[in-house]
Amino acid sequence: MPEIPAPALRGNDPLGFLAALGVLALAEQGEIQPVRLRWEGGTAPHAVFVSDAYHGTRDLADALREVARRLLNADAAIPGCPPEFPYRNRHPADTAKGADPMRMSREAARATCEDAARRWESGERWFARWVAALVAPYTLDKDGPEGRIRLTPFNAPFGQMKFRDSYYDQACRYVAATPGMPEDAFVGWIRLEGYTGANLDARAIREAQVSTAGVPSNAGAPSPTWLAVMAIRFFPLADDGRLRTAGWQEVQLYSGATRRSLVWPVWRPPLNAPSVRVLLNHPDLAVQVPNRGTPRVAGGARLRALGITGVYGSSRRTRTQGDGPLGPAVLLWPAPR
Repeated sequence: MPEIPAPALRGNDPLGFLAALGVLALAEQGEIQPVRLRWEGGTAPHAVFVSDAYHGTRDLADALREVARRLLNADAAIPGCPPEFPYRNRHPADTAKGADPMRMSREAARATCEDAARRWESGERWFARWVAALVAPYTLDKDGPEGRIRLTPFNAPFGQMKFRDSYYDQACRYVAATPGMPEDAFVGWIRLEGYTGANLDARAIREAQVSTAGVPSNAGAPSPTWLAVMAIRFFPLADDGRLRTAGWQEVQLYSGATRRSLVWPVWRPPLNAPSVRVLLNHPDLAVQVPNRGTPRVAGGARLRALGITGVYGSSRRTRTQGDGPLGPAVLLWPAPR
């Protein structure tokens, strides 16, 4: 079966890893032909896609660009979801206030979940799966009538960022219309001045002191970002008043970071989406931090038996006006020699 190496999608980078999963997610929804994913290399592994349908990065990129164009033509953001979701405008049942319509009241979240359940019963399954990954209908950011529901921890807004526009629409427009995109996600990222990205890439944020003009600027990479936000469905929420998310752990992996950390494996055998979902949720990926010690996972031989070759983690940085981007990845297993 033909293999398509993607050297720019590195497994030891949070954005690279998520972008590779995004390709798998779009294949699972039938937006592109079936593909499987594996990782090749040592401490800096890169993605390899396995497929009978595509014979190189250009073929695969052409199929992905058509997905972006279909979404734009339908004024939609996510395949399989109603065009208005994630919300660009306030839900009719929403009583919350604020700039972002996705930061809605509990009533609006409940109505969204009920709509997803009705669609599920009528055979439209993907919307419910996306709602389960994006919306926590029972967990509020604060008590009282001013409280708004929490969203996926992939949402880390600062300033006036709105989830729909900043995470989905901007990148989709670039991918659909910019020469070289989205193939650059596989072979060498194109960064665009002024594009912030989805706060998944610390390299996209250029502070004034490191800018040649002496002013803050952004230089995000739309192609891997667009693919990465398509992967959020792999990380559903468990919300019973205490929010937990697949792949996310409450652990600080390095100084100057929060305790909001994404932990993920890379693996050698080619896997489809359901198999990857099992690995992402495996209990042996739990991070342990000995007293004043280095964070590690303790799966050992059990991880090897699953085909896992490495486990990485990334913590969110802090910013003065909100959560910062995911920082650099650290190797959690196996221990460096």
